[in-house]
Amino acid sequence: MITNINTYRIGRILLASLFVVSGIFKILGFSGTVGYFTSLGLPVPTVAVIVTILVEVGGGLLLMFGRGVKPVSLVIALFTVGATLAAHHFWTLEGAAAQMQLTQFLKNLSLIGALLLVSSIDPEGQPERPH
Repeated sequence: MITNINTYRIGRILLASLFVVSGIFKILGFSGTVGYFTSLGLPVPTVAVIVTILVEVGGGLLLMFGRGVKPVSLVIALFTVGATLAAHHFWTLEGAAAQMQLTQFLKNLSLIGALLLVSSIDPEGQPERPH
């Protein structure tokens, strides 16, 4: 159930825009992104970058335009869990670097939460009744 379809759409578009823009920058800086993924120790970093771009740009655009919102938001959420664990290991760092990575880690947790909320919304449905 949605109480205001316009705020739902705007929120969905804003949420998706982070992924679309991030994916576009990965395309523009493809070789640098492969280098970064290599530095993270990811296996087959070129393939990982391609998959990341597909999820971020493809999934982001689908979410932005309201196509397959439930499954797409769940896929992006699962992807974000993996990306968060792979890239934002604040617990291995100290000082300002640890604080920066903690902030990114927490931001991603918030994104995962927002994606889970979006996946649970039925724009045409009625509220669930407690059992």
